[in-house]
Amino acid sequence: MNSRTGRLFFVSGEPSGDLHGSLILSHLKRMEPSLQTEGIGGPLMKSAGLECLYSIEDLAVIGFVEVVKNLGHLLRVFGKIKHHLEETRPDLLILIDYPGFNVRLAEVAKAMGIRVIYFICPQVWAWHASRIRKIIRAIDEAVVVFSFEVDIWKKAGVEVNWFGHPLVGIVESKIPVQAFRNSLGISGGPVISLLPGSRTQEIYYILPRLLTAAENILRSRPNTRFLLPLAGTIDETLVRPYLVNRNLPIIPLRGQTYEAIQASDLAIVASGTATLETAILGTPMIIVYQTNWLTSILSKFLIQSPHIGLPNVLSRDKVVPEFVRWKFHPDAVAAEALSILADKGRQDEIKTGLKRVRQSLGEKGASSRVANHILLRLREMSGK
Repeated sequence: MNSRTGRLFFVSGEPSGDLHGSLILSHLKRMEPSLQTEGIGGPLMKSAGLECLYSIEDLAVIGFVEVVKNLGHLLRVFGKIKHHLEETRPDLLILIDYPGFNVRLAEVAKAMGIRVIYFICPQVWAWHASRIRKIIRAIDEAVVVFSFEVDIWKKAGVEVNWFGHPLVGIVESKIPVQAFRNSLGISGGPVISLLPGSRTQEIYYILPRLLTAAENILRSRPNTRFLLPLAGTIDETLVRPYLVNRNLPIIPLRGQTYEAIQASDLAIVASGTATLETAILGTPMIIVYQTNWLTSILSKFLIQSPHIGLPNVLSRDKVVPEFVRWKFHPDAVAAEALSILADKGRQDEIKTGLKRVRQSLGEKGASSRVANHILLRLREMSGK
C-alpha cells in the first residue's frame, strides 16, 4: 500500500451486484481494515463497510422504455458521481455488472486516469459482439465469473481473470428439506417455488402470470403447495394485492429463498441470478421472463444468444425449458410444470444437467480470491 490509505470506489446497480459486492467488501475489510470504500450499493454492501453515496434503489430501472422514462434522474446521479471521482481520485474504480450505467462511467474514469476493474462483465456473448470494442477501450481489466468468458475477453485484447463464481459455497440451505416442509405445515404433495424477480417492474410483469399458472396447476393437481420467496428488495405490501382473490395454497417467505428452492420439487424462476442459484441447489426449474412490449421486441433483435437462462447458456444446451417474451403464457408454463412433475426420468435428466452447470462454476472461495486480487493491484500501483 502507498503512504495513504487505499481508496476504492464500487458501483453496483442491482440486488445481485449488491450481494457480490458485499462478499468482496467483507473480505477486503478483514484483509486491509484501513481501506476506504465508497460508491453505489445496496444494504448488503453498506453493511459490509461501503460508504454509500447512492443506493441501488436510485438506479433500479430495467428495460429500454424504463431507462428513457428515468433518464433525467439517471443523468443527475451520473453527473454527481463523475464530479465525485474528479474530486477524490480513487485508486481503483470497481464496477459490478449493470452495464448501461457502468460502461459509460468507465469511459469517464479512464479519461481521468483512474484504473478500472470490471467485475461480472457485460454479457457480450449474449448481445451484439460489437459492444465489446467499446468496453475494452474503457476498462483496464476484466474479472469474469464464467470460465468460457476468459477466451472472449482475451481475444478482444483486454487483461482478464477468472476466479470461479462467487455464489459457489454461498448458495446452500441451512435447514433439511423435511424439517423445512414440516415447519410450514406441508405434509405431502408436490411443492413449487415461484420466484418472480427482485425488482418492482418484474413483480408487475411476471408475478400475475405465475399465479395464474399456479391456479392451472392446482386444478390438475389439487394437493400442490406453492412457496413465494421474496427478494430482500421486494416489500410484502407490493405483493399482497396480487394474492387477493387467488384461491391458492401459497406461502410468502422472507429470508428463506434457498430453503424454499431446496425443499421444492420444481421452481418457476424469473431469468437472472436466481436461475443460477436454483441450478446450484439442483432443483428442476422452468425459466420465465417478460417486460413491456417495446423492450421485448427490441431485445428479440438485439440478443444473439439462443438461450436467455444462465443454466442453458452455461451448458450450451436447453437443460431447462424457457418461456420468455410472448411465449410466457400461464397455460404453457402450467402444462410444462405438470409434465415435469409427472415424469421422474425428466426430473433426473434436468438434475444431471444442472449438476454439470454447477461443476462449471469452479470451487468455492471466489469472492476471497477476487478481494486478494484487488489488494494485489493496489500494491502494484503503490510500488510495494
